[in-house]
Amino acid sequence: MTPSLPFSPVRGLLLVFGLSFSILSLAVAAPLDLGQKLTYVRLHHLPADLAQVATVWPSPALIVDLRYAVEEGTRAAGPGLPARARAEPLFVLVGPATPETAVVALRLVAPGLLTLGVPAPGIPPDIAVAVTPEDDRRAYDALDSGVPIETLLSEKLAKQRFDEAALLHERAESPAATEARAAAAPPVTPDHPAAAASPPAEPTDVVLLRAVQVHRALLALGKLPPN
Repeated sequence: MTPSLPFSPVRGLLLVFGLSFSILSLAVAAPLDLGQKLTYVRLHHLPADLAQVATVWPSPALIVDLRYAVEEGTRAAGPGLPARARAEPLFVLVGPATPETAVVALRLVAPGLLTLGVPAPGIPPDIAVAVTPEDDRRAYDALDSGVPIETLLSEKLAKQRFDEAALLHERAESPAATEARAAAAPPVTPDHPAAAASPPAEPTDVVLLRAVQVHRALLALGKLPPN
């Protein structure tokens, strides 16, 4: 009789989901290091991509992108993962297509969880980002199509001041006010002179950028353990 290996929560998670969704898991994007001990991981299929979360869960600061994740099983993210300390922030990027059950389950094991994204009826984000759903999807797809993460974030981290006051303001702003601010921006049409004069610029992933800015602000304010 072959002896069984010791059981662990993470190993159990992989055994439950790894067999049924092994083919889908091959397409999962690798986690990205965003500097200063901040890791970014994008999930496309739930629960198949949970193996990626398990590998980066010990990161001091983590961004989990659930904006366009598709829930294909009956069990959401969270079970089997050890609890994160409140000083280990978990930024979850959300949108209208995000499975609500995944956010709820992750919050159970991450008291420091903060959601950011486009306002949606089922998941009102803690920080609503002023970006249209169309622009958000374009920026999201750009990374999957091969645009480097550095291009999507550019050097804009140094161009916009984001301190504790800005953080509190964004958390207090209603989703309706955020949508109104995004709608106030004049649209650029194909016959617009500026659009005809130059090719379209690479998109900026505003939601991901805001999560990075919040992380950097918390570090600067001494709200997180030093690197």
